[in-house]
Amino acid sequence: MFLYKGGQTVKKGTYWESEKNARIVLDTEGMLPGGTKELYFRLPESYALIPIVLVGLALSMAFPYGAGFLVFVTLIALSAAVYAAGTATARLMKEKLGKNANFGYSPTTAYLAGKKTKKRGKDNETNKNEEQ
Repeated sequence: MFLYKGGQTVKKGTYWESEKNARIVLDTEGMLPGGTKELYFRLPESYALIPIVLVGLALSMAFPYGAGFLVFVTLIALSAAVYAAGTATARLMKEKLGKNANFGYSPTTAYLAGKKTKKRGKDNETNKNEEQ
């Protein structure tokens, strides 16, 4: 028997009330809360496996001969590739647009050094001698 009413004495286990979407867990034998209008469905011990079995059944009907498994694995691999590409793009954008942007500024280069002047010395003496 899988259906129980409120106020009924039941064994220990997990019970689900669908109208209130409430899960009742009884550790020992006891009474279900509520009146006779509330209906409870007893969940088996492995109630978490039910959705997995239903998804597997749906995939096996939609994609026979193991193609459903192939689609499932492909979706997981595709989502992992999209995640990796997204994180790599975010990292590159952070690196390029982050605090380390330098716009070609180099403070060690002397941009304002002025015009180069002629060397004084032998060249000046040669020029003076030629003028005379």
